[in-house]
Formats: sequence, C-alpha cells, structure tokens
Amino acid sequence: MTSLYIRTAEQIMRDARDHAGGGSGLRRIPSERDLASSLRVNRQTVRRALEHLRTSGLIRTDRSGTYAYTGKGAPDRPAEGLGAQPQYPGGADFSGLTVRAAATLSYEPVPPPIEALLGLDPERPTLVHRHQLVIGTGETVQRAVSYFSPTALSTVPKLSRRVRRVRRQPHGPQPDLRHLYLWMAEAGLRPVRRDRVRVNPRQCGELWLSIRKLVHDQHNRLLEVTDLNIDPQRGEVGYEFALPVLP
Repeated sequence: MTSLYIRTAEQIMRDARDHAGGGSGLRRIPSERDLASSLRVNRQTVRRALEHLRTSGLIRTDRSGTYAYTGKGAPDRPAEGLGAQPQYPGGADFSGLTVRAAATLSYEPVPPPIEALLGLDPERPTLVHRHQLVIGTGETVQRAVSYFSPTALSTVPKLSRRVRRVRRQPHGPQPDLRHLYLWMAEAGLRPVRRDRVRVNPRQCGELWLSIRKLVHDQHNRLLEVTDLNIDPQRGEVGYEFALPVLP
C-alpha cells in the first residue's frame, strides 16, 4: 500500500493543478497548517509530502512561499522513491539498448576494506546485493555490488525483513530492492549520496568506469556502499544537483 505521505503529495499536486485551471507556470500552495487541516493529516505527514515533492522537482520553496509547477509536461504524480535522487542501485543510462537486469541477495562476510567502512567486526556477515545489466548480445554492460551497514539493517524495517527472508531461504526467490530509498525515507532517514569515480583498465585494453557510491543518512551514518562498474562506451552517467536558494 502506498505510504500516506506519498498519497498526500499526490493530492497536493492534484489540487494545485485543479486551481491552476490548466494554465502554465507556478501555483502557490497553502501553508503546512492549512494543508494539514484541509487534507486531514498531521503536519509531519505534510512536511514529508512537501519534501518528497521538492526532491522530485515538482515544487520549489523560496522566501515568498512554496510553489507547484503546473505547466505542461509536469508529471502526473511524484516519482517513486526519492524523485530526483538516484534510484537503487543506480548507474548509467543505456538509452537505445535493450537491457536485461539480474540480481541476487546474500547474507555473507565482506572484504576487509568494506568491513572497515561499514564498521563491521571481522567476518561478521551482512546483506550483499549483486546486480548486473546485460544487453542482447549477452555482454554485461554494468555490474553493481552493494553492502549494507548494521545501521541500515536495524533502522529500515523493510530491509530487515529481506535479511530474515534471505537467511531462512538462501536459495529461494530473490527479494526486490528497487524501492530501497523509498523504504529509507519511510523509516525517517534522508539519504545523502557521495560518489568516487575512477577509470579502471579491463581485459584486452578496454576500460571500465568505476564508481563507489556511499550513502549516509542525515546523521552522517553510513547506510550503504555500492561499487558500480560500467562500460562507458555503451552507457552514459548523468548527475543532477538541487542547489539551495540563496537569500
């Protein structure tokens, strides 16, 4: 079932478009207090809905108020997860190619450098997600391996349930993690992504673009480390940044 704050965000956008009468441009939306009253939800739900819309690029806030984009081309509903933020596990855009995804989950010890990053005791297992993208010729164009910290596993209920399922049935159906960042938001976390990019030589003189993605929460606790390896000749990596409005 869709979270209450997502449904609230959708209603805020519907109301903004209805009042705009199909016109273009921006439509000012009511205050948090007025929204909570008219939509019959608490103000915390309204705040989460507005933050979701803001990171999805559907509203903006400045000193004069909060405005919804109501012009043509605006999405009908907020994007799943965290909107403009990268979706899990992220990576390159392979436009024009037919790409097939395959993923596995396991509960296992991780390499010592990853242990140190995640704050794990030696040989202590954690959740590991492996994901790859394959094109029609059978070639792998992207590989991703993600490792999760004890903070992530203890704080995000839906992630914890995946751990229990994998431990009970290590060779059973593979749980889907596509909505990981939405689960983090539902648990009250605000993921912050930091990337380290380098180019690695590959066999036969070809190159891989390597990205180490580190995801922290608002308290600077590490949640996830993902190592992405991308074929840069077939995929394009793009970044989008939301800059603060200066006074």
